[in-house]
Amino acid sequence: MEHIDKVYRLHNVLTEARYPIPLEKLRKKLACSKRTMYRLCDFMRDRLNAPLEYDTQANGWHYREDQRGVYSLPGFWLNDQELSALLTMQQLLGSLGPELLQEELAPFKRRIENILGKTTGNTESLGVFMRLLPYNRREHQYDCFQTIASACLQRKQLRVTYHNRSEDQCETRTLSPQMLIYYRDNWYLGAHCHNRDKLHPFSLDRISDAETLATESLPVPKDELEEVFFSTFGIFSGREQAVALLRFTPEAARWVEGVIWHSRQQSEKLADGGFILRVPYSLPTELIGEILRFADGVTVLEPPELRAAVCEKLEKMVANYQKDGEH
Repeated sequence: MEHIDKVYRLHNVLTEARYPIPLEKLRKKLACSKRTMYRLCDFMRDRLNAPLEYDTQANGWHYREDQRGVYSLPGFWLNDQELSALLTMQQLLGSLGPELLQEELAPFKRRIENILGKTTGNTESLGVFMRLLPYNRREHQYDCFQTIASACLQRKQLRVTYHNRSEDQCETRTLSPQMLIYYRDNWYLGAHCHNRDKLHPFSLDRISDAETLATESLPVPKDELEEVFFSTFGIFSGREQAVALLRFTPEAARWVEGVIWHSRQQSEKLADGGFILRVPYSLPTELIGEILRFADGVTVLEPPELRAAVCEKLEKMVANYQKDGEH
């Protein structure tokens, strides 16, 4: 808002006034033009939700009687661009999951949409212009979300019931939660597991029960969290073990070039249009899945163990198709 000082002065005048004040008198008090005066009044009503009304009989402006001395100016104001950005952020947050803070954010969203409608003339919902489609989103990841998030903020330990996919069994774990990570449409909890005395990722959809304990969480240095959870390709894959050297064909290169697989990747454009990508990794499972997605458009050059692992997957795939073809 351009005339912030005048907004404060107008608010003070209206708060102290016992009767409606004519526009000309307000204009002189604020030392502004009639046009500016109208803009100030519109701004206070539409943006600041001020109880400002015009009394036709008294030919003047005033605060509603029930709000005079009660209403106060909000702590911060936003322009059109900031409001649009805020509503966009709300839309993005809503796309993380239908259960996440929807009830709490609904009144705020309606207020922002109302302000945008009055100031821009656009009364359509942002959802008409922006659509986020979930990919591979898992069910039940919001069952214990609030408990887990609160424990992270309060730095309290958690006792959870966790389903271990690899061993297909449920276990009771005591965790010191460190952070929540949203990755590929799913939530993960990075925590120190006291049962196994190590940092480990926990998929929220595998947590069926969570209880906050009174014990303080074990603090873990930020550098250690970064190294274990984010230093290599994939989510929570551990410390760097090797660097994958991948060569993409010219056709596949058009889809890979410019895509960030990892913050510390290295790339090179080849003379024939092909593409070389070097990606640090630890556990190869997710990386192999990404490689197989490009089929014959990519070749693993190094290291030998990753090349062999991809070849083994391909041989098993061919064997499965050959076996099915026999029936």
